[in-house]
Amino acid sequence: MDTITHKEIYDRLVQVEQKVDSLDSKTEEVVKAFGAAKGAFLVLEFIGKLAKPILWVIGVGSAVTVLWTEYWRR
Repeated sequence: MDTITHKEIYDRLVQVEQKVDSLDSKTEEVVKAFGAAKGAFLVLEFIGKLAKPILWVIGVGSAVTVLWTEYWRR
């Protein structure tokens, strides 16, 4: 059976730490991207909430305009 030295264990530990640090930096960028996307979705949700009343006002205004125009034509 092969014996493993403390030096080999230490070298392997250093490699693992480097990989963990690399993954940490990469996942940090992903977390930032998700945070930015969350902000964008909040803005889109707000715009969606505003769009419904605005479309209702436009629809009612259009209907009133059509009725007004048809009434004065006759």
